[in-house]
Amino acid sequence: MQFLYHEKAGEERIVIEGESFTHLFKSRRSSAKKPLKVCNLRDKFLYLYEIISINRRAAECVLIKKNVLENKTQKPLWIAWSVVEPKVVEKTLPFLNEIGVQKVIFVYTKFSQRSFTIDIARLKRIVINSCEQCGRYDIMDFEIIGSLEEFTQKYDNFAVVDFSPNRLSDIKNPPYIWFVGCEAGFSEEERQMLKNRPVIGFDSRNILKSESAVMAIGVKILL
Repeated sequence: MQFLYHEKAGEERIVIEGESFTHLFKSRRSSAKKPLKVCNLRDKFLYLYEIISINRRAAECVLIKKNVLENKTQKPLWIAWSVVEPKVVEKTLPFLNEIGVQKVIFVYTKFSQRSFTIDIARLKRIVINSCEQCGRYDIMDFEIIGSLEEFTQKYDNFAVVDFSPNRLSDIKNPPYIWFVGCEAGFSEEERQMLKNRPVIGFDSRNILKSESAVMAIGVKILL
């Protein structure tokens, strides 16, 4: 764990309780004498807290120092992702968070199952846990859009990942948003809507899963 997330980090006094307390002092058996590194994932500070009292359920801490976090410059990358099964999204998110994807836009497309509901609150908890482990201090953003038509009306600077002989290197001035379809891809009607957008594919003999394509585009651009 690189730091502990606490929404009130930066205040003079905070209380560590609930799952955070259990994880720190029961699972990890952290020392109560060692200062805690705490972030709020909103500003660019790492806060150091001293534990001044502790009982079976909570620890009260007082702020002793704050450090400016190093500016991690990176290429901007947003992923527009056709809605797939939530458990697939939840397994993929920590990886996307670790490599630095800034935002994921979930779009309901033709082959998305409407029964799939994206729980943003749950996804944020997953990303917070990932940040604590990998040290990322800016939290990934999320958005849900109800249709491809609505997405194209709101966003213009995007490219499409689909079956194509084009490669990333073929696109001059690549956009910062990349659209990946769901497991069944895009419908022909949707491909007509996207026909004026740059399209790339992957040099693979095999058909990639939706989450594999999402991770692949992230790696190609950010790593």
